[in-house]
Amino acid sequence: MLKQNGATSFNIEDIVRNKNLKETHLHDILEASATINSKLELNHVLEHVIIHATKLTNSVAASIILLSDSNDLVIQYATGPASNLISNIRFPATKGIAGSCISTGQIIVVPDAKKNPHHFAEIDAVSGFKTESILCVPLCIKGKTIGCIELLNKCDGTSFNDDDIAVATIMSNLAAVSITNAKSYDNLQRTNFALKFQLPSEEMVIGNNRKVKKILQSIKKLKDAKSNVLILGESGTGKGIIARAIHEQSSRKENPFVTVNCSALSPTLLESELFGHEKGSFTGADKLKVGRFEIADGGTVFLDEIGEIDKSIQTKLLRILQEKAFERVGSTKTLTTDIRIIAATNSDLEKAVEQNLFRKDLYYRLKVIVFQLPSLRERKEDIPDFANFFLEKYRNELGKPSTCKFDKESMSALVGYDYPGNIRELENIVERAVVLAEDDVIHIRDLPDEIQYKTKKIYDRQINKVEKTMYICEMEKDAICKTLIECSWNQSMAARLLGLSRDKLRYRIKKYSIEKQANN
Repeated sequence: MLKQNGATSFNIEDIVRNKNLKETHLHDILEASATINSKLELNHVLEHVIIHATKLTNSVAASIILLSDSNDLVIQYATGPASNLISNIRFPATKGIAGSCISTGQIIVVPDAKKNPHHFAEIDAVSGFKTESILCVPLCIKGKTIGCIELLNKCDGTSFNDDDIAVATIMSNLAAVSITNAKSYDNLQRTNFALKFQLPSEEMVIGNNRKVKKILQSIKKLKDAKSNVLILGESGTGKGIIARAIHEQSSRKENPFVTVNCSALSPTLLESELFGHEKGSFTGADKLKVGRFEIADGGTVFLDEIGEIDKSIQTKLLRILQEKAFERVGSTKTLTTDIRIIAATNSDLEKAVEQNLFRKDLYYRLKVIVFQLPSLRERKEDIPDFANFFLEKYRNELGKPSTCKFDKESMSALVGYDYPGNIRELENIVERAVVLAEDDVIHIRDLPDEIQYKTKKIYDRQINKVEKTMYICEMEKDAICKTLIECSWNQSMAARLLGLSRDKLRYRIKKYSIEKQANN
């Protein structure tokens, strides 16, 4: 036990080993343990730890303070008067009794806070709370102190005693385990959510478009096939999604799916990325690098934007397709790999072949099975499904309420737009709208100017059409009225002059509510 500046520090192991708790405390702790262990979300765990620690030690206020990634201290949860004013406050890790507790890993008891030079009075200044006595217990996980529980002022005005220290110590150990579990659960939830969008399967291919449905039906037939696949389509049409779906529907799904963006790397870097290189094979090659074809053995390699690769690499790629063999850069040793290649491009490969920019034999090796993806403007019926899918994604990522949705006008505007950037552009538009939405409804004002402008043009065009129709009707009504007057309302004569049948004239008289004037 350590005494310093009016504070007493305890070793946790000594407390746990030597202290006998009252039966009433044990009962309350067991009850608290059951409640806390039933919670999986971190905020709920912190809330119940503090509530039970406050109750069991008869404290006026309490807080859980954690060490952040930036190495400062954060009040994660607080109870007591003005707790809402201090929640989420950050302060340096060197400050306060909490800072001392976390840095030393020891329990600290302060009978009189105003006499202790380490007391961080600025927190009291913010909350208006007067701290008199403090019990601070470290939170330790696997030998590392991650924060502390800080209890303030006994309700009966006395100092914190040995029973309080023992209870707070047990609560800190319980809290440490529960916080670890909650963080693991939170990480798992985030991972699952990320995987939902990063690892698309056949079910992730959205829509009811006839062409897309036909592609999905074909994918199911490729399950045991080793054939290479070429996916064609404009940028942003979801070629990567289809490639992933092909892999996950195949017998290779348990093995790697490796993606390479061929347009993002220079020929030299792309060659090294695909085939690997030996140590010392070129300047900067300070260690052996295993290439993507080697990594993907047994699985699938997705070559995106294959139309951009240099002809020197095309030759080596052709050998992979024909022999499943290659050499690392700087090596003469031949390696083999069992891979399926799925290639994609938004360029015209046939034209590239004609211009001698792409090898003809490689082109025909790749196009064993070809899928042509429709642009988003060709599948307007799928836009609402895509929009709502991305809405759910960004609603969760940005912490927006589950009630957030598109209004009728904004959805109509989304469907009416042509999307030069296809699905990728729609995703960006929805993300922007979710960020800008001021309430639970996404309005047309939350959409980009180009969509609002096009919607206004369509509206103006519709108004002009209505006005034109109304003008023509007025002219026709006026002509019929004048002709009827000239013919003294002889409808047969008026019909002949107007070039109409008598029935059609009668129809128009009724349509325009034309009545014979009394003076006629």
